[in-house]
Amino acid sequence: MAETRLDELDRGILRILQENGRASYSEMARRLRVPESTVRLRVKKLQERGVIRKFSALINPFKAGYSIVAFIAVDVEASRIKMAAEELSKLPEVDVLGIATGAHDILMQVTVRDLQELENFLIEKLGRIGGIRSTETSILTSVRKWGYARVF
Repeated sequence: MAETRLDELDRGILRILQENGRASYSEMARRLRVPESTVRLRVKKLQERGVIRKFSALINPFKAGYSIVAFIAVDVEASRIKMAAEELSKLPEVDVLGIATGAHDILMQVTVRDLQELENFLIEKLGRIGGIRSTETSILTSVRKWGYARVF
């Protein structure tokens, strides 16, 4: 991945949007002491460069009817890791997924309504993906911090 250089104005815009994704261009311009047109252009460029992936609501799953957030480590046959990651990333229960170094090949975060839905996910969905050798599931008992990528 190519590194994208962010200057102080870009970082300021991103900090404000992380505090409040509904902040107006005029509010950001006032807080950053730059013209509104500058903020508009910078936000557009941040989107075009993929720094801002999309605007969305950060939802607390526990207050939206989901009681299980689990981290699942997956071990896959070496020749099928990329294929398995691609298939797993298509599943709606998967929030975050990446190919990893270390003890496991793929790490992912999954959110489901209850233990029955987790069992169904593990058996009916995960169990049908070719090349998976084993999984290790850890369920969060509480969440102490819920955030997103930091902007330095």
